Amino acid sequence: MNKSKSVRSIIKKAVSIIIVTAFTMIMFFESTSIVSRAEDPYEILLSATTVYNGVDYSAEYDAYCYYMNYADIRAAFGMDPYALIMHYALYGRFEGRIANRLIATEEVVVPSGDDSVSVIDINKHDNGGMSAKQEQIARSKASQIATEIKKAAANYSPKKGTGVEVLECAYAAGIVQAYCNDGTYTTSGKNYRTAYGVFVAREYSSEGATRALGLILDYLGIRWEHANIGTYADQWCRVIVDGQEGFADGINGVAGYGKSSLEGGDGKEISYADVRAMFSVY
Repeated sequence: MNKSKSVRSIIKKAVSIIIVTAFTMIMFFESTSIVSRAEDPYEILLSATTVYNGVDYSAEYDAYCYYMNYADIRAAFGMDPYALIMHYALYGRFEGRIANRLIATEEVVVPSGDDSVSVIDINKHDNGGMSAKQEQIARSKASQIATEIKKAAANYSPKKGTGVEVLECAYAAGIVQAYCNDGTYTTSGKNYRTAYGVFVAREYSSEGATRALGLILDYLGIRWEHANIGTYADQWCRVIVDGQEGFADGINGVAGYGKSSLEGGDGKEISYADVRAMFSVY
């Protein structure tokens, strides 16, 4: 590596550390003013009561599993933890319903940008194999990042031809890129495929960066699909932003309308630096 490349690499790493450190400090000092993680819909399921009428059904009942296993239960009771355990205690267990493990793995629960969740086809995107605890931590990070992005975008007036959502995607992509630059690229180990790897373990791959970015997009309420999921090819988020097709790429820190250049698209790429100036964030 020549001297100029070495200097550029050091500068890039330093900038990424500054971005990540700034966001970490913001999230720390703002932690008392944002919505408690316990109010996150996913957290509600993970921490839901297993007790009904004085009887503890924890040996045979898990609210998340019960919710995910049965579409009719989701439709009837939503994420009400008390209604879920009541139904299981009074009806579900006598009907032979399974509530202590997942009986189908084709769907996952994701945030929807408000106080609800969406259940989606796992082929669209998944969590990469994070443990429940890792997912809680990663979701907390992503939720707080999304909160700060929304705050930064709140006073921005969209110019003709460019909506706010695509800019939020670019901002999120830049943050994920900074986390990646502050970590180590790898294709071995336990965490490189996951958002936890990017945000906490500081190891990443194209796959992990895509999931980290996607998790932020979930909390922004932006629909996305994991491009090339489960392959060794470049991966990114296909998104629907401002009512049209778009892309967001955590490795390269860009987003835009149309198709990504990774699949032959030629749309204008919007970077974190572009959005930072538009949102007046320094």
